[in-house]
Amino acid sequence: MQNHDVKLLTLEPMDLLAVSHVGPYMKIGDAFYTLAQWLGERNVRTSGAKMVGIYYDDPNTVEESKLRSKAALHLGHETDMEIGAPVEKFQLRGGEHAMMLHKGPYQGLGQAWMWFYNEGLQKLGRKPDFSAPSFEVYLNTPDEATPDDLKTELYIPLA
Repeated sequence: MQNHDVKLLTLEPMDLLAVSHVGPYMKIGDAFYTLAQWLGERNVRTSGAKMVGIYYDDPNTVEESKLRSKAALHLGHETDMEIGAPVEKFQLRGGEHAMMLHKGPYQGLGQAWMWFYNEGLQKLGRKPDFSAPSFEVYLNTPDEATPDDLKTELYIPLA
């Protein structure tokens, strides 16, 4: 595993539109597709929006079929449209977070998270706050970059 830079950041709360997903984390793309379809049907402007994956459970302790996550989008602008199923408004809390950048295929994210929780947080001397979900911000997508050039920011809320 490559060595990563871990940063300490203070974030503002982030307002998102999200679709819930239950099942293997690597299948969250299905929920992103549902969200994209829903937004497209309503002609919502998404240029400059950030894609965010929110993860609630530890895949090492929770059965894969029961893993909870959300596929979300931070529009970066207010929208007054009515939100309804399967989309919900959701807010990620602000405050102190540890962040590291993962470069490479999504298949390597599990190993990156393991390193981040087990070694990265130790470098900061901080503990995670398990009452809030960890999340990923996708800086590019497989439509824009090769797997080796994908860039994903990983965030852990801190106690």
